[in-house]
Amino acid sequence: MGSLVNLKVIDCKGVLEDNYIGRIAYIADNVPHVVPSTYYFDRYKERILCFATNGHRINALRMYNKVSFQVDHIESFKNWKSVQVHGIFEELTGNEAKDSLKRFVDGVQGTIEKKNAERPSFLSHFSTKLQEAEMPVVYSIVLNEITGKSITDNS
Repeated sequence: MGSLVNLKVIDCKGVLEDNYIGRIAYIADNVPHVVPSTYYFDRYKERILCFATNGHRINALRMYNKVSFQVDHIESFKNWKSVQVHGIFEELTGNEAKDSLKRFVDGVQGTIEKKNAERPSFLSHFSTKLQEAEMPVVYSIVLNEITGKSITDNS
């Protein structure tokens, strides 16, 4: 088995760019929660874009905006990368939310195409939401710290 190594920040950002499903950790009522989330890493603005419906997660994030976000790329038990981001939740509104939701949809689609994966049906759903009054809550996670680990078996 290979040895555990720390990833450089540029490699951590590469893992974020190459994936679109992660897990967000947040605190609600003094209890930690971790839930899966589709995301897009906006390299130019150094942020993670996400969306959610109004509910438990969004209410909790509005009350306590410090979050952790984790993304893994696992090929096998002996070959994986894991990245963790500590950041700040920022709810986006108005034109910024609409523009960011479009960037999210286009970005996730681009990531999926790179992976030769099937387009998730929810992307079409959110493309139509861009024209409607009721949109999901669009938010970003502004990166404060990014770390990562990896194991690669070269045998």
